[in-house]
Amino acid sequence: MKVLVDAVGCGNGGISTYVVNLLRHWHVEFPDDELRVLLGDQDMQVARPGVTVSRVSVPRPDLLWRPVFETRAVRRIARTWRPDAIIAARPSTTLLGVDVPLVVVVHDLRHELRPEQFPASRRAIRTLSYRRAYAVARGYVCISQRTLTDFHNLHPRLRSRPAVVVHHGADHVADWPRTSVEPYVIAFGHHSNKNVEMVLEAWRDLIAAGVVTASTPRLNIVGLTEQSRTELDGLVGDLGIRAHVVLSPYLADDDFHALMVGCAVVLFPSDFEGFGLPVVEGMQLGKPVVVGPDEAIREVAQGHATMMAGFTAPALADAIRAALNESPEAIAAARDYAASFTWARAARQTREFLLTLG
Repeated sequence: MKVLVDAVGCGNGGISTYVVNLLRHWHVEFPDDELRVLLGDQDMQVARPGVTVSRVSVPRPDLLWRPVFETRAVRRIARTWRPDAIIAARPSTTLLGVDVPLVVVVHDLRHELRPEQFPASRRAIRTLSYRRAYAVARGYVCISQRTLTDFHNLHPRLRSRPAVVVHHGADHVADWPRTSVEPYVIAFGHHSNKNVEMVLEAWRDLIAAGVVTASTPRLNIVGLTEQSRTELDGLVGDLGIRAHVVLSPYLADDDFHALMVGCAVVLFPSDFEGFGLPVVEGMQLGKPVVVGPDEAIREVAQGHATMMAGFTAPALADAIRAALNESPEAIAAARDYAASFTWARAARQTREFLLTLG
C-alpha cells in the first residue's frame, strides 16, 4: 500500500507527535507499505527507512500562500506517485479534489465551540481552510468519540461519509530519557483552555493551607510565550507565591521529556480537549494526573485520573491534594490501563479504515 501523509503546517505539539509516531509504527507494522510525508519548512523527525520525505517551500506570507502551494504539491504527488490513499494530518490540505481517497484527521472543533479562545484572524483562517478540507475528503479519522460527535453535530451534511475514531498512542514515552531532574508539578500554558490563572490560584490556596511547602515540589507551567510569562509573573507576584512557581517557555523536546519523566504530578485542568495526550503520557509514566471534567478527558482517562468536581480553583486544589496522596495501587492500575494506548494500534486502525475506502 502507498500512503501520502500531508503534514504541511504541522508544527510542534500534539499534531507533530501524531505524525512522527504514526509513521514510525506504521512502517514497523507494515514494512512492505510505501510511506511518503509532505512537509513545509518545519523540522520534523520523520526521516527513516521506509519513509520518503517531500517538501514544499512556501513564500511569505505563509498563511496566505500555504494553501495554494500545498494544493499544487499534493495534486502533483497524487498524479505522479499515485498513492493508494492520502492522509491530511490536520484539517488543512489541498483545496481541490484528488483522484485517490483523501482522509482528513480531525483533532478537535474548539475553534467552533470555543471561538472566544481564538483571535478573530486565526478563527477565520481555520474556518475557511478546515471547511474546504472537510469538503474534499472522502472520510475522516477523529481522535476521540467526543471529536466525532462534535464533528457530526456541527457538520451534519457530512454524516453520510465514512468516519472512524482512532485514539492516539502514548507508548513513545518509553523512549524518553530517564535523567535526574527536579520533580516539579507540571501544568501547561500554551493555550487559554489550560486555565493557567486557575492553576495559580489553586496553588496559592494549597500554600496557604500548608499542603505546599518549601519541601514539596514546585509548580512548573510550561509552554508559555514571552508575553504570557511576563503577564503571569505579575500575577504570581500579586498572589505571593513566586518562591513556589516556575514559568517556563516552550522547551526543547529533550528538556520537556526529562521534565515529564521526573515530575511528581501532571496537572491538566483543560476545559476543552480533542484527546488530551499529556493525560495518557502521564499515566504511562506512572504519574498521578489531575484533570478537569472535560468530555474527551473522561473518555480517555476512564476514571484513572483525579478529576476536579468543577472548573474552579478550590475544586482544583482539592484534586491536587488527592493526587499527592494517590496510592501506589491506583497509579499502577492507571499505568496498566494506559498501556493499551499504542501507536501500533493507531496505525493498524487507520490503515484498516483506508482500505474500506477503496
